[in-house]
Amino acid sequence: MKIGLCGPAFAGALAKASGCDYLELNFTTVARQSEEDFTQTKQALAEGGLPCEVMNCFIPGDFKLVSPELDKSALEAYLAQGFSRAKELGVEIVVFGSAGARKLPEGMAKPAGWDILAPIYRLAGDCAAKVGIVIAIEPLSYHECNAVNTLRDGMALMKLAGHPNVRLLADMYHMGENGENMADILDVGADLRHCHIGKPDGRVFPMPGDGYDYKPFFNALRGINYVGRLSIEASPPNDDIQEDLPKCVALLREFSAGL
Repeated sequence: MKIGLCGPAFAGALAKASGCDYLELNFTTVARQSEEDFTQTKQALAEGGLPCEVMNCFIPGDFKLVSPELDKSALEAYLAQGFSRAKELGVEIVVFGSAGARKLPEGMAKPAGWDILAPIYRLAGDCAAKVGIVIAIEPLSYHECNAVNTLRDGMALMKLAGHPNVRLLADMYHMGENGENMADILDVGADLRHCHIGKPDGRVFPMPGDGYDYKPFFNALRGINYVGRLSIEASPPNDDIQEDLPKCVALLREFSAGL
């Protein structure tokens, strides 16, 4: 299993020295950069020595996806720019969490919202397919999002979207916050294309002796023979990333042995 860090391009050298295999950059930031800034991003990645294989923060909150006022032409232009740059960086997975963009209006039930979101996911899937990228639906915890919360929500929306380039992500932090059963991962199988991790109750790096039981998550991944990536999406618990990140990566290597 490859282990990566969610962070900016300039974090590459530190992440590499800490044992990471790749960076997961912010799609919105890259999509909206000037040409000069995008050139600097590419240069920073090259200097850091780690590839950007995954991106997150897909669609910014100023696009209200579940709204009749959504400017579809503006969204399509944004996606075209973003995916063009993602391809140039060598990205393979783009994570679709985007809580602000996919927020459901007050009183709207999930099934009604998913009927509106599914065509958006198909549109994103079409754009991604043109450049050989897969979209990974990210369920988010109940206190962050009201549209797609659990892995089972994600599976239902994925099936509704019905696009081969739209698959799933499992985030251990969000699953833990929701109180989900990590064994739900066993029902996803090959549709699970990416994972995130952070310690629930604080969203910090998993660390040796931190008191959290990470084994059910990794046992579930082992149960589906998961061979994808795992990105650390959290903060250093001691506010010292240079000291904390290598310990976190070493722990994750231990838990993921054989994957």
